Amino acid sequence: MYSENLIVDAFVGTRLLAEHVPELLDRAADVDVVVLGPGLGDTDDTLAAVRRFLAAFDGKVVVDADALQVVPDVETDGSLVCTPHQGELRGMGGPSAEAWRERADAVTAFADELGHALLVKGAYDVVSDGRTTRVNRTGNPGMTVGGTGDVLAGVTAAMFSTMDALPAASIAAYANGRAGDDVVGDYSYGLLATDLLDALPAALWGDDDE
Repeated sequence: MYSENLIVDAFVGTRLLAEHVPELLDRAADVDVVVLGPGLGDTDDTLAAVRRFLAAFDGKVVVDADALQVVPDVETDGSLVCTPHQGELRGMGGPSAEAWRERADAVTAFADELGHALLVKGAYDVVSDGRTTRVNRTGNPGMTVGGTGDVLAGVTAAMFSTMDALPAASIAAYANGRAGDDVVGDYSYGLLATDLLDALPAALWGDDDE
């Protein structure tokens, strides 16, 4: 459960509570972007803490997983990229459509209503800030394994740290899917989320053969 690649800042507690938010805000003030949601849990007190954090924070946040459901009800000065899959989008009160063109139109309207950028994961990812919408076609069914969405949230945050929400989310969707396409031949449906990591640099920057 430990990787030498990670710099860990310990935090005391079994789950996120409202009493932890002031300390989290202090820590968040020193970073370029926050990723909020993966593995967080959805107890009432945790979601209340998420609301309090977002309401008080004015920086960049990638919101994923359990934290997504509170976004429609929060007034925030933060700049958000939300990364739901279809089920999580419905949990936010968002649209559902089978055909990707219809889904793209519906996601555009919902992003405009939210006032935040959306990266809706699926066979075709739909990325929109309510004004501009892009559709990403990289990726494959092997990537439905747990954890690939967490990798995507991290890539989105890395891109978001140096650029605006829409291009950050668009590049992240492409690169994450491209990395999956590059490794699926080796792992097929045995693909793990960590298998994407070594393939991400080439997916982001291209390789010498292209």
